[in-house]
Order: sequence, then C-alpha cells, then structure tokens
Amino acid sequence: MTDPDESPDDGALPEGEAEEFERHRSELYERICDYMEEEEINEAYAAHLLLDAALSMRMTAYGIGVENPSAAGLKLDLDRLARELDKLVRDCKRGAEEFIRKAKEMRTAIEEEDENGEE
Repeated sequence: MTDPDESPDDGALPEGEAEEFERHRSELYERICDYMEEEEINEAYAAHLLLDAALSMRMTAYGIGVENPSAAGLKLDLDRLARELDKLVRDCKRGAEEFIRKAKEMRTAIEEEDENGEE
C-alpha cells in the first residue's frame, strides 16, 4: 500500500515511477472524459466529483494504511493533502498563460473542424 505522505508532486517518485504515474494519469483522464461525455457532465461538475472522490480516497488510504488510525491523525493527513493541493494550484497558476494559449489553439482547431464539417 502506498504511503499517504508520498505524493507524486513532492519529488518522492523515482524516475521510472514518474513515467508510470504519467501513464496512469493519462489513462484515467481519458476514462473520465469518456464518462463525462456519456453522462453529459460538464467539466466544473466533474471536477467537484473528482475532488470529493480524491478526499474520500485519501481518508480511506489513511484509515486502512496506518497501524493505529485516529481522528487527530486523519486531520493531520488532510492538512498535508491541503498543502499538496495548494502547491498544485500554485504550479497551475504559474502555467496559466501557457495553458490558456493551448486552450485557445484547441478551440480554434475545433471551430475549424466544425466549419469544415469534420468530426
């Protein structure tokens, strides 16, 4: 079982495992996108669902992953998760310009496909 203290974004993963993390991330993203399309769920709603699932999974990982779980320990672990999420958000903010540039390129490509009748 993985240690809840080790997260992929804190440098805890060796190089080979980082590639595996990226593979899992990509495959999960594709499955989630397929589900969103099937269920007609928008991105904001899906993000909320995924955050809820992430919290539940982290709590479960703590509850079954430590020898003597406690409410105080769970609260500390959730504090660690909050710090990890804060770091992820800060990293996303630093990459905001690049993300928006790519999003605009994707939108333009989709609009061009729609105009040309391509699917």
